[in-house]
Amino acid sequence: MRRDFVISNGRLGTLFLLLAMTACSSDEMEEVAEEEMNEEIVFNYTSEAKYNLNIIYFIPTDQKDHKDSHKRLSEIFLHGQNFYKENMRANGFGDKTFNMQVDEAHQRVKITYLNAKNPTSSYPYNGGGATAQTEIEEYFAANPGESESDHYIVIIPVSNQDNAQVVPFYGLGKWCFALDFPDMDIQYFGESSKKGTDASKWIGGLMHELGHGLNLPHNKERSSDLGNVNKGTALMGAGNTTYGSSPTFITEASCAILNNNQVFNTSTDVFYTGASVEIKTFKAFFENGEIKASGTFQTEAKVNYIGFYNDASDDGTGANTNYDAVTWAVPVTGNEFSISMPISELFKRGDVPYILRLLFNHENGERTTKTFSYEFSNGVPIIDININNEDRVNLEVGNWSIVSFSSQEESNSSLANNVIDDDPSTFWHSRWTVDATEYPHELVVDMNEELVINGFSFLQRDGSRKIKDVEIQTSIDNMAWQSQGDYVLQEINTYQHIELVEPNTFRYFKVIAKSAFDGLQFAALAEVKCF
Repeated sequence: MRRDFVISNGRLGTLFLLLAMTACSSDEMEEVAEEEMNEEIVFNYTSEAKYNLNIIYFIPTDQKDHKDSHKRLSEIFLHGQNFYKENMRANGFGDKTFNMQVDEAHQRVKITYLNAKNPTSSYPYNGGGATAQTEIEEYFAANPGESESDHYIVIIPVSNQDNAQVVPFYGLGKWCFALDFPDMDIQYFGESSKKGTDASKWIGGLMHELGHGLNLPHNKERSSDLGNVNKGTALMGAGNTTYGSSPTFITEASCAILNNNQVFNTSTDVFYTGASVEIKTFKAFFENGEIKASGTFQTEAKVNYIGFYNDASDDGTGANTNYDAVTWAVPVTGNEFSISMPISELFKRGDVPYILRLLFNHENGERTTKTFSYEFSNGVPIIDININNEDRVNLEVGNWSIVSFSSQEESNSSLANNVIDDDPSTFWHSRWTVDATEYPHELVVDMNEELVINGFSFLQRDGSRKIKDVEIQTSIDNMAWQSQGDYVLQEINTYQHIELVEPNTFRYFKVIAKSAFDGLQFAALAEVKCF
């Protein structure tokens, strides 16, 4: 695929920088940056792929296109492209990397230069990413042929990189944001100077945020990686400060995600078409210095790799930021998996709660996450998970209805009815935008007939606001209620089952949520069923 575009100087409303038809000598290549500022040049970009990374240089009205931005950023992205390729190869995924439109002769990449509508203050760190995204989406809606994939990186020039939080610098779904300043240049890598420190910090930060825009969550290196000259610090952990100055790498778990990424493939298939996973069986236990996990699953969207994220949470709130998630990954050929994870590779092994996340990588680029909890006590993991859903038959919920609820967030994704819609991707959320309600929260379900029930199956939301303490009450007539007991749910997003002391006959049941794992006033729940 070849594209020809013309540029003059760096302040066109939209600029496309593309590959020249004729090759240049090394001396001529040194002069390209100056020529770009002074005369019209045609770059001809090519890519063998259908899907390519969208790179946008977004210029607020009080900023300008910094000197040599096309040259410097091209070198940064080509350096990063090679870095990603080396790590994919090292982890057994071949010479894959993110696709870009590139002028090979001039070593330039395609960058879309857009003039913003407002000054820098309109695009602050908090919330500014969404504002910029809206403007950029307006441009691509008017020019649909210019968008080359679902993945975007937006670079915003700043006057002072030391005051970087004046602009967005993070991932936002398949979008990510970084900054540019005149000395952001790979030529300063390794220098023991402020320019050298800034090069690692901000170019490394760009590559880290690009990882988020390419679907990567945070994760940390294993203990043994730090002293390995071929590894060092994980890019999606603290590698944003070591990139270009000391050993930095991409973990196998991250590479397994990139392997199925839209812009890492030359396929013309449609990506991100939806996916889900049902855990059929899962066992996890500690033995001979290792956490051993195995299980089976069911899915309609083929899975080829599973990542295992051991995420310590020791801030006393039960929350975890996942920067310190130590990972493993295994290939999958059917619907079974097993792995052994030495605890010597974990950094935190005192008295620490952990979240174990299983990240299922679907071939269409989607990821499905299932979470479980365990903890360390006196340096030993307390983990004994044994889930068997193969024989558990939940009742159909097709004719069930919600009789009442304490509150709900008034959006389709947060209604109380979502807990009985048989869709694990939707959830009920207590009201939070206006007059936020507090615990206890409750909802009442009508099964439309009296049934003999042995127990309940709960599915927590795949995200925040998971319920911790819950009471279940039952009724024949929605007037007289009988408590079936108080229970503590787990901070996981796979089905968890509560067996009643004895089978019970009723038509209505009430779920009373009494507290949350994050200690806040909000409640959320994906599904509730009976068996």
